[in-house]
Amino acid sequence: MSESHNKKGGWLERPGSVDKVVRAVIGVCLFVVLLDFFYDKHGHYSWEELPGFYAFFGFISCVLLVVAAKGLRKLLMRDEDYYD
Repeated sequence: MSESHNKKGGWLERPGSVDKVVRAVIGVCLFVVLLDFFYDKHGHYSWEELPGFYAFFGFISCVLLVVAAKGLRKLLMRDEDYYD
């Protein structure tokens, strides 16, 4: 590869590229949740048939995992010089 290509950096290093990726992911997520309104679901429980249930459930689960990880960090974290 030429040196001029290495100096430019990747397409994610250009200003605004990460914002475009984030917007695209949010758009796909919203599209999938909107599609949830247009097909017949056959869940085991009545709440599984609510539109957007699995998106909401996944989001809440992710938030709870982050909160639990922060709590575990306080419990399990060692001092910086623990192995010295």
